[in-house]
Amino acid sequence: MKKLILSLFTLTTFSQVNAQLLISPNQTATYLANKLVATSGTLGVNVSNAVLTCDSNANGEFTGVSNLGIADGIALGSGDVASNVSLSTFGLDGLPVDFASTTNNAPGDAQLDLIIGGMTYDACVLEFDLQPVGTFVEFEYVFGSEEYPEFNCSAFNDVFGFFISGPGFATPTNIALIPTTTTEVSINSINDGSVSGCTPNTALYVTNIDTVCTMDGFTVPLTAHANVTSGATYHLKMAIADVSDGILNSYVILKANSLKSGGTAPSNVADMKESGLEIYPTIMNNTLMINNTQGEEWKIELTDINGRMVYTGIIAGVQSSVSISTSSLSKGVYVFKAHRNSDHKTFVQKLVKE
Repeated sequence: MKKLILSLFTLTTFSQVNAQLLISPNQTATYLANKLVATSGTLGVNVSNAVLTCDSNANGEFTGVSNLGIADGIALGSGDVASNVSLSTFGLDGLPVDFASTTNNAPGDAQLDLIIGGMTYDACVLEFDLQPVGTFVEFEYVFGSEEYPEFNCSAFNDVFGFFISGPGFATPTNIALIPTTTTEVSINSINDGSVSGCTPNTALYVTNIDTVCTMDGFTVPLTAHANVTSGATYHLKMAIADVSDGILNSYVILKANSLKSGGTAPSNVADMKESGLEIYPTIMNNTLMINNTQGEEWKIELTDINGRMVYTGIIAGVQSSVSISTSSLSKGVYVFKAHRNSDHKTFVQKLVKE
């Protein structure tokens, strides 16, 4: 497996860690929740009644340049988020060769138990009420773990979830999903494909070779999205935990200022008014979102500038929104085509991948 660490190497690592990725653990629930709320334009989301059920060292604020794709935000973990020089323990802010494994002796979470079909341990849970101005809420995140890649497709399948409840969600519903599916994001659903027995979704996985993050692997930045009723009150619960045992840390990193709705509609929205589709962002990064505002059935295609098909799929009439991973696409110009089933009309939109 990984890593026997010599004392001299450990001390050297800590000096590098502190210079590149800054993590401040033991934050309050209110501070963490407010850091997520978008601050550009109209806020769009009001948050209140924040509660944090988590070991004091398993949550924190972070900043720094890395290959995570998020440079500012909060971190929730199944173990310590920050390294501790005096205890020679590692958190999120280490090197890939370091070993982040801390047992906090905290209980698991019942909702995560149901997702994974097993026992969870060392849960960290941030939850709060939110009131959206618009008809959607969304935020960006990355999930990563020290379980990668040795425990792909195993019972040691650390898990997390974003559970929303309120109007339209009679029971808490997990919105941390593989794009365009109902499959929860976890080690067994996104990995490098090195172990058989599960569907890896390798295009959404990053093997860590950077120098400022301990996790052996993590997802590309993903977007959690839910359609909501404007002005209604919802409850959002963000939870992560170890599975089957309390060792080998996993983390969920949430982007600052990314929790948005209404007046903070994502930038670069293509509003194809006649079609009833909203497509964003037109300057793509890792995810393309499509809102099906009129409940039509569509066949969608994405081609590169040379006409090569890079994606094709179906949007059912009951699907109000879908997301498509564009992380594996090369930089350049792409053409989005939407064929409406009801009248066979086709709508076209130019997109750019940066």
